Amino acid sequence: MPIKIPLFKAKTLGFERDMVTFSVKYDTFMVITAAIVDTGCPFTILSEKSVKRSRIPYQNKDDENIVLLGNIQLKLKKLGSCSLLLKDENNNPVKFEQEVSVGIPMLKGYLAQDLPSFLGKDFLNNHSITIVNRREGSYLLK
Repeated sequence: MPIKIPLFKAKTLGFERDMVTFSVKYDTFMVITAAIVDTGCPFTILSEKSVKRSRIPYQNKDDENIVLLGNIQLKLKKLGSCSLLLKDENNNPVKFEQEVSVGIPMLKGYLAQDLPSFLGKDFLNNHSITIVNRREGSYLLK
């Protein structure tokens, strides 16, 4: 049976984008975040701002990659496998295991500190999820 996870539209980084809200469980820590669903982003990235609120210890993690978001460099710290909990169209929880990184802006400033999280192509591919756009709304389909 297909699972539909509704997306919402929000303006971030200057454009209206498809986003989803979910919780991330790492060890005994949990954080709720909103993320851009981005088919061009190869990684699932939590924003440093949202991770700081949760007290997840990420500073001592290994550096994974450096990626560019526009002209802002992000250093990725690999958290490893985390549980992502999203809600389907009936508000039932849907759990996914996913490799997650924390994106730390290497440029300081207002814009860099307010970067969103990203649900990337790795998440969509690993769980055979597609993005469906309809007049009545967009959703993730598993």
